[in-house]
Amino acid sequence: MVGHYHNGMDLLTTKDIERIHLVTDHLQLHRDWVIVPLNCATHSVETVLPDGKLLLRPPGGDLLDPWIDGLEALLSDLDLSRVARLGVNDPMVHLTGAQAPHSYGTQRYLEGRAGQNIGRNPTL
Repeated sequence: MVGHYHNGMDLLTTKDIERIHLVTDHLQLHRDWVIVPLNCATHSVETVLPDGKLLLRPPGGDLLDPWIDGLEALLSDLDLSRVARLGVNDPMVHLTGAQAPHSYGTQRYLEGRAGQNIGRNPTL
């Protein structure tokens, strides 16, 4: 593969990332739980992070194509039991989107008492 460079970094193309996702799709891994940084690493990294997400850092240059071809074998050596599978809702969906807990600032904390001089009111 001829590298795609920006500011001295070897970058992945969308076709490269799609090829990686085809391998992880074949293993029934949820795409939202597969992290593929856009810049290539000097040495490849395949690891399951503490939160269960799969981090894949492919090598750059001429090493990329053989790495993708052997990716399924590399992943078979990992414990992928904590990685979310295709067809399963994101296990952390309750922390994102409309289901996320809503944070409230001091206005809710003061429950409508905004504007009162707190320093002079000892009952607060």
